[in-house]
This record gives sequence, C-alpha cells and structure tokens, in this order.
Amino acid sequence: MKNNKRGISLIVLIVTIIVIIILAAVVVLTLSKNNPVESARKARFMEDVRSFQDELALSVSKDYVTKKENRNEKFNATEFDDMKNYIPSFTKDYDGKLYVKDDELMYEEDNVTEKEKNWLEELGIGKKATAKVPDDWKDFIASVTEDGVPIPKGFTYVEGTKDTGTVIKDENDNEFVWIPVDDVSNYAKDTNFPGTKPTGDDSLPTGIEDETADVKEYGGFYIGRYEAGTPDETEVTRTNSVATPVSKKGAVVWTNINYDNAKKSAEQMISNGYVQTGLLTGKAWDTTCHWIKDYVETIADDSSLTDSRFYGNHSDSASPASVVGSGTKQTAGYSEKWKTKNIYDLAGNVWEWTNEVYSSGRINRGGSYYYSAKRNPVSYRDFNNSSDSGYSIGMRPRLYIKTN
Repeated sequence: MKNNKRGISLIVLIVTIIVIIILAAVVVLTLSKNNPVESARKARFMEDVRSFQDELALSVSKDYVTKKENRNEKFNATEFDDMKNYIPSFTKDYDGKLYVKDDELMYEEDNVTEKEKNWLEELGIGKKATAKVPDDWKDFIASVTEDGVPIPKGFTYVEGTKDTGTVIKDENDNEFVWIPVDDVSNYAKDTNFPGTKPTGDDSLPTGIEDETADVKEYGGFYIGRYEAGTPDETEVTRTNSVATPVSKKGAVVWTNINYDNAKKSAEQMISNGYVQTGLLTGKAWDTTCHWIKDYVETIADDSSLTDSRFYGNHSDSASPASVVGSGTKQTAGYSEKWKTKNIYDLAGNVWEWTNEVYSSGRINRGGSYYYSAKRNPVSYRDFNNSSDSGYSIGMRPRLYIKTN
C-alpha cells in the first residue's frame, strides 16, 4: 500500500508540473506581442470586415445603378436582419458592433473592445468618410474623407490620406489614387521636363470638353493606381483590338497596343452618370510628377523627377528599386519599392501612352524596364507614331468625375 501511494503521488506531481508549464506558456503567449492566437484572431476579424465592406459597396453600387438620379435615400441599418439585406455574409458575431450609416460601415464604440476598435480604424471604419458632402457635389459624390477628398458614387475608400495618396476602388476592384491640386493653375504641363516637346493641344477623351472641370470643382483628380492590365489576365498581343482594361494589383500589364486602341479601351473602362475614364494628358502627368516630388526626394540622395533609378523599374534601377525582377517587365504593383505615394510603376516598368500630341503621333511617359532611368526618367517625354505598338508600351487610366 505504501508503494502504491508513492506511485500515485509521483503521477500527480508530474501532472501538476505539466499543467503549470502549459499555464505559463499560455501566459507568455498572451503577453507576447507576437501572440499567434491573437494574430490569427486579428487576421480573421479584418478579413470578415473587409468582406462586409466589399458587399456593402456592391449593394450601394447596384442601388445607384438601379435608381440613378432618383436615389434619394442612403442605406442605414442597425438591426441584424437589416444588416443582412446589405451585407449577406454578416454574422451574429458582429451584431451590435457594426452598423450602416449613410452607405458607410461604422462601429458602435461601446460594444467593441479596444483591440477591435484599433483593427477597425486600421481599415478606416468610422473614420474614412465623415465629412459632409457639399450640396453642389451630391449629384456625383457619395462621401468625403476627413481631409476633404471626394469619393465618387459607385466607389469606396481603400486606404491613405490626401498627403500619402487616397485610394478608392469601384465595384470591380479597380483602384485609383487622388492627386490633390490646390490651385487649378498648378494643373499644367512642365515643358522643362526632358525629352520631346509637345507640338499641339492634347486630345481629350470622347465626351470630355474641359479636362480641368473636375480639378476646379473638387480640388484634384484621380489616376489609375496601377498600369492598365489586360482584361483576361493573360499575356496577349492586342495591337489591333479594343477591350476593357483593369487597374488591379497583379494584373498582366497590357502592352502591344497602339495609341488609337489604347485611347478607346481606356475610355470604355468606366463610363456612367458619375465618372468617365480616359488616357492621361500631359497636364495630368506633369501635375502628378510634381505631387510625388517631395516623396521621391527622400528615397536617395540623387532621387528626383529627372532620375528615377531609385523608385522605378528601369534597366539601371538602383537600390532600393533594384529588387529581384528589375530590368524586366513585371505584373502591375509587383514591388513596393516601385510605389510613390500609393501609385505603382509611374516610373518604369512600361512606357505609358498619353493624349499628348507630337507631330502625327503621341507622347509616351514614364520610361520602362528596357531603358535607363538616368536618360528616360519618370518625367521624360518619348514619341511614337499612333499606329506603333510594342512590348514595352502600355497605358494608365485617368478618372474624370462629372460636374454640374
């Protein structure tokens, strides 16, 4: 009997030690900044909320398309069943925490934890569009960010600020970046930039009579966050074709397209009662260059608008832009090192057709993977006949917001 009691006591001791070790490990993990349990919880939470945002944006866009100018009321919901009408994947786990106000997903501060609040604010929930839309903007603008950036109807906020680059997307996930223009006189060409000098007035997208109209009205304009991608996600030759491009990370960049078809394709990308797309003009390109100037000058001592080796994909890309894959054509948004103020590949990767005129052709901007950034930087003007196409020439859309 004595021996049996000793054996039982030893087992109990071992079990106790194991339990203590497990509890200690749980405490350490709980206190650790790299807590895998907490990281997984955050990832799941943010994935759910992003899905809610996307579904709500789709519901809003469909409502705009259905009702158009007769859409007098925005979506508002607090009850679970009402939330499900706009966000089909909404679950009881978020009931009482999230609600819809004026087409926007918001959070109930008293019902979320401090961590959940921080995660929600990382996604822009409750912060991204709190300013009142001016009465004379309401025909075309759905909301306005805290720092005054207008978000057109049919679009939702993604990330960024007016200073870092406000990013929006449409219902098809095409992304655009806001270029602020404080004074419309600053929306202008810079003929001191290197390369071919334009010889005439820029062409404009069909239906656009004044390219400064939205700049004057809203204080800026949007351009594609990415170089235009092929609609079918494959590497194809589309020299003599017209189709609908995309502006998405990871898309196959659309090259082998001549100017005429690039212009037509860019114009049919998005065209509705609120916005229209088209190729960039010289004014839009040069204004964008000057807006990124303060950022690119921080990348390296020699980094500038006339030497984009340090932030673009060129044949002579230098650190930090000389990542694996530089010097060859890559997919849209391939490297974070080729991003300036939330715009990818403005410098290098491929030349981009613009509506800027030279003789009988058009001007390409931005340089490419095939050329030197010291000779053909982001600001450089190159010339091609309108019928020309090539593996290193693509395009980027500009988004025109309609005005009264």
